[in-house]
Amino acid sequence: MSPRSLHLAFVTQRYGLDVAGGSESLARAVAERLAIGDRVTVLTTCARDYVTWRNELPAGTETLNGVEVLRFACEAERDLAAFNAFAEPLYGRAASDEEEQEFLRRQGPYVPALAEHLATHADEYDAVLFFTYLYYPTWAGLRAAAARSILVPTAHDEPALRLRVFREVFDLPRAFAFCSVPEEALVRARFPVGDRPTRVTGIGIETPERPDVDAFRQRHGLGASRYALYAGRIDAGKGCAEMLDFYGRYRAEVTDPVGLVLIGRTAMPVPEAPGVRYLGFVSEEEKHAAMAGAQVVLCSSPFESLSIVLLEGWALGTPALVNAHSPVLKDHCLRSNAGLYYENAEEFGAALDLLVTAPALGPVLAENGRRYVAEYYRWPVVLERYRALIAAVAPAEVPSRGR
Repeated sequence: MSPRSLHLAFVTQRYGLDVAGGSESLARAVAERLAIGDRVTVLTTCARDYVTWRNELPAGTETLNGVEVLRFACEAERDLAAFNAFAEPLYGRAASDEEEQEFLRRQGPYVPALAEHLATHADEYDAVLFFTYLYYPTWAGLRAAAARSILVPTAHDEPALRLRVFREVFDLPRAFAFCSVPEEALVRARFPVGDRPTRVTGIGIETPERPDVDAFRQRHGLGASRYALYAGRIDAGKGCAEMLDFYGRYRAEVTDPVGLVLIGRTAMPVPEAPGVRYLGFVSEEEKHAAMAGAQVVLCSSPFESLSIVLLEGWALGTPALVNAHSPVLKDHCLRSNAGLYYENAEEFGAALDLLVTAPALGPVLAENGRRYVAEYYRWPVVLERYRALIAAVAPAEVPSRGR
């Protein structure tokens, strides 16, 4: 007898084919693949932009790549500067319950209607998967539908994780899906996970076998030049300002420096500096060609729970240089032997120079990276981990449902 089809809910702060973001990309990738055999409903907001949570998409239901998407309007936009001015003092002192509730509301996206939907319809879903611990929809949604819940925290060591309000977020789920071993260790050190079901699920990595590197170089006037690549949101919070400073020092100290190519959306000014090229937001095809043509993929964020970019670069055979202050990125490098890591400007410059000037090093790291991704980050393996968690929280039998 074949397994019965399930109805799964995914809760995430943003969702769409053009929505970029680590947890959002993870949620969409898993949702689309599970929707091949099960019914998946994504509960999300009308926002495209995580800075303001402005309602840009229509409320209601649509279908994207086989996934039913139910959008709720945000009741308030966010003024990021005002939010930061409110939130930053809370990180350094004991905040009251009222202040922490206000933190959640101001941080947003504030969508009480999403939580009300879950409270009313929770029994219609065999499992409810919440992506990212940090935002209001997860906190309010877990309070409404904890009984069959799985939390995918995408957590890293940041000030907000220390707020008391998030104890409830980690107390309520029935099961947890972690992106990496260090993330699970961090959560277990902070919260009483106990013997609830857990898996380090990760994400499946899919890249083309032969990206058209020559066409990419020609389109962007790169010729045969060597370059290091940063791909992702260009944001000081992602370590980009520090990375650009370190790159400037490296360039001043070596005789034949590589260029630095940046791709992605900007959340900070990109300086006009020698060797730095900003190509803007590019397609997935362009991104993969950029990665395959680079000497090094740079991952500068000190706060990561997985890093899809790092794994994609390795799948394409490109070594990495990562910020050692991220336990996840450093752990990836130690487990794979496919990249180097830096703690300061001197280490950044020395490691980057070594990666681009040692001819025997690159092929070894490239092969190690490919092997690591193939072993741990293939979709069949990842989906089985998710299905095991879903089976642990879903009811054994439910009345038949229409689709």
